[in-house]
Amino acid sequence: MEVAELDPKRTKSYVEEVFRRVKEKPGVEDLLIMNHSGVPVKTSMDRQESLQYACLYDNLREKCQAFLSKLEPAQTLTFLRVRTKYHEVLITPDAKITVLVVQNAKDTFINMNASH
Repeated sequence: MEVAELDPKRTKSYVEEVFRRVKEKPGVEDLLIMNHSGVPVKTSMDRQESLQYACLYDNLREKCQAFLSKLEPAQTLTFLRVRTKYHEVLITPDAKITVLVVQNAKDTFINMNASH
């Protein structure tokens, strides 16, 4: 029973709840949830854009995993954060689903620079 609590089932209701909770966060512009095969299962993007992001994520994941394997072979990617001046992409993969969040980082970036 403890194992089930540590590794919740990734059911449709679980995906819906994750989507709802993340989408409520301030600054979230787009959200994409993919299954373990990298196929979009829930998204705020249009179909073509979500497929493009899923494909790009898969390429990025492979590169990151190769890099991590060079550092320490037993490492796996658990979280990836990529930031530009105006956007931030947060990616959280696990064995069942991957959550990709695009959020507005513009205000935070400008405020950080203004204080220096």
